[in-house]
Amino acid sequence: MAIVILFLISALVLVLVQISSTLNKQVTKEFQKMETSKIKIVNDENKILELEVRIADEPDERAAGFQNISRSIMEKTIILFVFPSEINGLFHMRNVEASLDIAFVKANGTIIEIMRMDPDSSRLYGPNESFKYAIEVPLGFFKSKK
Repeated sequence: MAIVILFLISALVLVLVQISSTLNKQVTKEFQKMETSKIKIVNDENKILELEVRIADEPDERAAGFQNISRSIMEKTIILFVFPSEINGLFHMRNVEASLDIAFVKANGTIIEIMRMDPDSSRLYGPNESFKYAIEVPLGFFKSKK
């Protein structure tokens, strides 16, 4: 009887460790540190859309983005990357669970390119011109909002 109880306690501890590990991988400290705000964008039908975003404006937040974030959180979150000035840069999808859309935006607010990014550690994504902002959204978001 004591062996069975010891076995059950050991099994319970293993399950709790696995659950804790899974919960810790859902968000990162950089993701938690990102402030939330609302932004407005104008779609192709001249409708103003108000979006709640997480703002990645610190180097560690921009570097982390959606890395090691659970798919369920990614599906309901938008990240606005803010750079100190316009840059020529590239994004990667290492340690990202799901495909995303990304919009690259000039300092004046003009979207210069929207592209799909897939989880592939070898690919890099970026426009052929400089940008100040990037907006990462769930796959299909921009198309659905026109």
